[in-house]
Amino acid sequence: MSRILLCLTALILGLTGCSRPETPPELRWRFLGGRLLQLQTNAPALRTILTLPEAAALAQPLARQMAQAWWNFGQADGEPPPAALEAGAQLTQDLIQQLSIGEVVPASGGREFALAIQVDPARVAVWEKSWPAFISALRTARGGSAGGPPAVTRRDVWLLAVSDSTLFPAEATFRRLATYPPVPGALLQFDSAVKGRPGAQVAFTTTNGNVRLAATVTTVESVPATLPAWELPSFIREPLIQFTAARGLKPLTAGWLELDSLTGSNPINQLFIWGQPNVTMRFPFMAAQVDQPKALLDHLYQRFQNSFAPASPSPLYQGRLLQDTNRLVLLGGLPVAPVLQISEKETKPFVTFGVIPMIRTTNPPAPEMIQQMNQPNVLVYDFEFTSESVKQWNALLQLPELLEGRQGIVNFPGSRWLMTAGPKLGECVTVVTRSGDRTLEVVRKSPVGLSGLELTALTKWLDPLPPLRRQLTNSPARPKP
Repeated sequence: MSRILLCLTALILGLTGCSRPETPPELRWRFLGGRLLQLQTNAPALRTILTLPEAAALAQPLARQMAQAWWNFGQADGEPPPAALEAGAQLTQDLIQQLSIGEVVPASGGREFALAIQVDPARVAVWEKSWPAFISALRTARGGSAGGPPAVTRRDVWLLAVSDSTLFPAEATFRRLATYPPVPGALLQFDSAVKGRPGAQVAFTTTNGNVRLAATVTTVESVPATLPAWELPSFIREPLIQFTAARGLKPLTAGWLELDSLTGSNPINQLFIWGQPNVTMRFPFMAAQVDQPKALLDHLYQRFQNSFAPASPSPLYQGRLLQDTNRLVLLGGLPVAPVLQISEKETKPFVTFGVIPMIRTTNPPAPEMIQQMNQPNVLVYDFEFTSESVKQWNALLQLPELLEGRQGIVNFPGSRWLMTAGPKLGECVTVVTRSGDRTLEVVRKSPVGLSGLELTALTKWLDPLPPLRRQLTNSPARPKP
């Protein structure tokens, strides 16, 4: 009987070609490549900012930061060795510029990678050297996990690079990557399905001179079928150069932005962010609707007071964090005085944040904007003039570094490009709607596909930390995230 079972097993394995069970990829992508993006006549603003003289200086920091992110995503602990980082940067230079299709799958010990890329013939030798070096260093860093050796295979204009040649045999991998269906006209598309994180199917396409972002997001938690009515604060007034309204934040942020670590047991029910034109100082304002505003301020004070003197003998930040009955004020560490304050003049209580005084007018927000956000299933509505938005976010995101005693305005490549590119960008509108129990639809129309906050965060990621004007304590300086 056992002999018969062995024969049947051998027959089945022979008929199936000993194929392994398919592991669904955590990430798949198809990217047109920077060289072709620079030729996009259907997206003139995108083409303009990518061909600015300041953009050329971003190539090296972008390649290195992408190599670092790749290393981290491969589940290697700590910093990559300099040689591994350099090898990774050699690879990401081409991934930034050239057409590529790829996938990432979870495997024993960490994630494994397969990608097909159209590289210049002169760069093939670089891949044949740098790919095995980077993957081998990654595998060593995560404990020498078992698996087949990395491999590079040439096929016509394509080059196939796999991190595990046993898991990704060349012929089958070429075929599988080729079956990833392209979204018509997509500059970039990707599908993400990382366990414990929201899933997403995202595509950036060109339309009517703009870049359209369309995404379907699968949330970690269910989104209620009936959303709470908007509680728009009466103190939000025109003129507005940016405006964001968000509700249903808990299911919206679960799995990627855990607000409970910041707010404690005081959830934010609705969040509003807006900006007004200002010639000298540009900062956005914020208002969070919470049921227990005093408890939220107490929680924030308890969390951050040890970062300031006199609560800490080795303060991380300059200045003093002061609390009174209904507000938190930061004094002495900045040329401005940020304030968190309770406002109970509305139907429901709010905690507001401001750095500069608001422009006081009697003009309510535009009816067209209110009409769009008042659709029954809208969770997030965002409108901005990106040219102005980047100025406000760039100013706000400098505050933590100023508090550390770092220089505020530094002539780094990312900042130079942002300030040159920003004025060339116009309106950006983003809408997030509920389409199912755990399904959201995201649609954005913008000049380049990214909002002012995202562009600013990108350049902050690319630029190094500004140098210290003076060391506050003997505590180690904050590392680059």
